[in-house]
Amino acid sequence: MPEIYWLLLLLAGVIGWFLAQIFYKNRSKPKIPGEYLKGLNYLLNEQPDKALEVFIDLVDVDTETVETHLVLGNMFRRRGEVDRAIRIHQNLIARPALEAIDKSTALLELAKDYLKAGLLDRAETLLNDVIEIGMQTDEAYPLLLGLYEQEKEWSLAIETTKKLEKVKGKKMNHITAHYYCELSEVAFENSGNDENEPKKLAKQLAKKALSYDKNCARASVLLGNIAMHEENYKAAIKFYIAVAEQKPEYLPEVFMNLREAFLHQNDQQGFKQFLHGIKDSNLSGITLSNLLEILSEDDDEKKMILDWLLEKSELSLLEVNGFLKSKNTDHQSISEIGLSKIQESVEQFIGERSTHQCKQCGFHGKLLYWQCPSCHSWGTVVPIMPSLN
Repeated sequence: MPEIYWLLLLLAGVIGWFLAQIFYKNRSKPKIPGEYLKGLNYLLNEQPDKALEVFIDLVDVDTETVETHLVLGNMFRRRGEVDRAIRIHQNLIARPALEAIDKSTALLELAKDYLKAGLLDRAETLLNDVIEIGMQTDEAYPLLLGLYEQEKEWSLAIETTKKLEKVKGKKMNHITAHYYCELSEVAFENSGNDENEPKKLAKQLAKKALSYDKNCARASVLLGNIAMHEENYKAAIKFYIAVAEQKPEYLPEVFMNLREAFLHQNDQQGFKQFLHGIKDSNLSGITLSNLLEILSEDDDEKKMILDWLLEKSELSLLEVNGFLKSKNTDHQSISEIGLSKIQESVEQFIGERSTHQCKQCGFHGKLLYWQCPSCHSWGTVVPIMPSLN
């Protein structure tokens, strides 16, 4: 309830300002101030439907009340009363004498109402109407783009992005590349073992993504995964290594597949050379821990990684966990029981930690999202590099 009162007080201030403007410009029309006060009184007494009737009737009185109604409609939408917001904006659009800029604004606001209500088809139609009018395309195009993302209409999103680039005069290749990756994933998921065309299309789309953004690690991940599925391990190695060059923070996502591809090629030496090449990079503790767990005690790669851990000035908890799993329990200062308890405590702590974070808004999660669920930015969620803190 306190929130509603604050909103009402804010509304009272806004309407009061417009009331003053109208009063001084229309001294010969005393009815308007009185009607506004009547509508405001309904709002303060939590009778929004009666207030709505008053304000809608006022729209037919003077075009200067249009802005007041837009403010009122937006306020209803923010409060979650979308049906009332829709009614106000629909009434504005129905005015035959409405100026083009006011009609465009009312259409845009009604589209926002429909988006809020989940009526995407209606919102899409109105946004296209706004674009056709040509007055508020800089705001309409991003809303339309978000709508297509929500509907997963990636081809339409690509077309809209190109139009938005012309409006803003700024390239959006990074986002376009992700749309092509989305199409590539769909094509790959729809392919079967004997269906070559969808796989071919998936590869073409992923390569198209790279043509827009040469540093699109997601496209390289996709191409590597397709190559693994086709048992083309040489190509898989090429694409997975490209991830390390494009965006090293995404290397943990392909590290195990890369090792598997090297093994299928009987090229353990090549994998060791790759490991030496990335020794100084910030590999995620998740990757190191998982790698240490699956490698055998006699594997030279495991000994190499353990040596790396000992060379580091400080270890993340995930790296400590991997080290504890791999260390022999006959260590002089750690008993077998003590080692087990330490490892159990560390694993419990790790299990509660997020493994991925958005660099844009700080969203935390345990999965890799190519589009952040919180701020909807593309390619900003990366594996966390845990510290001792």
